Amino acid sequence: MSPVEDPVTFVVPGDLHMTEPSLANHRAALRVVEEVNTLIRPDFVQFIGDNVQDATEAQFRLFDDLRSRLACPHAALVGDHDIHGDREARSFRSRFETTYGSDSLRGFRFLRLDTQQARPLGMSAEQVDWFRAEVDAALASGERPVIFQHNYPFQIWENFDGPGIDDWRSIVQTRRIVALICGHTHYWQVANDGRNVAVAVRSIGDPEGGPPGYLVGLLSGDDLALGYRSVEDSGPFVLVTHPREAILATGLAHVVSGRDRVAVRVWSERVIQRVLGRVDVGEWLELEPESIGRWSAPLEVSGLAKGRHQFEARALDDRGLEGVRRVEFLVDPTGRYTAVPSVEPRVDSTAFC
Repeated sequence: MSPVEDPVTFVVPGDLHMTEPSLANHRAALRVVEEVNTLIRPDFVQFIGDNVQDATEAQFRLFDDLRSRLACPHAALVGDHDIHGDREARSFRSRFETTYGSDSLRGFRFLRLDTQQARPLGMSAEQVDWFRAEVDAALASGERPVIFQHNYPFQIWENFDGPGIDDWRSIVQTRRIVALICGHTHYWQVANDGRNVAVAVRSIGDPEGGPPGYLVGLLSGDDLALGYRSVEDSGPFVLVTHPREAILATGLAHVVSGRDRVAVRVWSERVIQRVLGRVDVGEWLELEPESIGRWSAPLEVSGLAKGRHQFEARALDDRGLEGVRRVEFLVDPTGRYTAVPSVEPRVDSTAFC
């Protein structure tokens, strides 16, 4: 199990598609900002592109007002709607100066790519060279790369292809990338191609497959935990931060092979009275508080067969409201593991491509 000291927590709202105040997407975005400030309190927020619908100045001002309400640092990506009639992204650049860049925090390097440098998508040779150099520099210094980009490489009914994309593929398939966090799709999906993990965050402007909301990500050492909270959810929000969820496992370090501990992160506006957990349909066990919001307990695997198992965590606050998280994790006491490409959930159609 990797250490839980000083994890990095980030929030990614889905594509906003801001047009006018008080519409459903604007109300949902305000709700996300409220919870970012009062519940999650992440290290940063990453807007994933398509921040506005038509790239008008009035729409960008609405986006400016929204992000000004955040109590934490934030960054934004360029989406195809952000450059509608503005191929040079002048309105975006007047606010964010550059369309791609990177930041380092607690052993991770967060890279923001601009996949809109060509139509319908693509990257300039200059950006590709920068991207390759940034990833290599991160790995050489012991940092773990995390990529944010607007276009999702596994989107149905749309090709992930264009200038620079073959080079992009070469970079991400020959270097260890912790995760690729994307937007653009309007639906939520996690894809594991056997080497890397990619996530598409459900749109706030035109959500498919469920209500709008935001991704919460937590990184610590080899641990990666991702969860989705919708604007309709209430009560505690729970992530199982260790062991790593099966869909996110890309190597042996992400598989339970011996004595271990389960770790849970709980966010709550109220006092958490207790956190319970169980493996498969076994007996409930009481998790112990480690620090604010972090709970853990020994994970007994001696009786578990090789393969997939479920862990269920339940957090109860002082009002009786409960937050629940169920994940599948992998056990392999033999010390061998090869990731199998998979996606969750399966998506066969979309109205937006």
